[in-house]
Amino acid sequence: MSNRSIVDTWEHLVRYHRTTTDAMDQHLRATFGHSLEDYDVLHQISVHDGPMRMGDLAENLLVANSSCNRIVGRLVATGLIERIRGDSDGRVVLVDLTRAGNSLRRRMAALHIRDIEARFGALLSPAEAADIDAILRRLLDAPPA
Repeated sequence: MSNRSIVDTWEHLVRYHRTTTDAMDQHLRATFGHSLEDYDVLHQISVHDGPMRMGDLAENLLVANSSCNRIVGRLVATGLIERIRGDSDGRVVLVDLTRAGNSLRRRMAALHIRDIEARFGALLSPAEAADIDAILRRLLDAPPA
């Protein structure tokens, strides 16, 4: 593949990701008043086994600690998550879902899954989806250049 065509492929991937996530973000905002970014925080905490360290949350979100703190602060203020001080080290801050946060996350997840299916899954055959998954896993597992 030539350099130009690989750059074109990269640009198509980035453009598709951006336009799709922007549309899904708008759908979540219109329906729930919360962003895809908010949903991602709620989701990451929900799949963690118990309260989650802020540093681990930032790492899973692929954002800087300062961005994570901003999002968490907003979700704490709205009563969707709570901050908890670590037992053995008071400097450690953990976050966990409140009952309201878990309820909202479940409702947002149902819509988000439908959006993923409509904007991605329904457009691919099972074989194409499996090929894309295998390629993306290989790229994610590749050592940094």
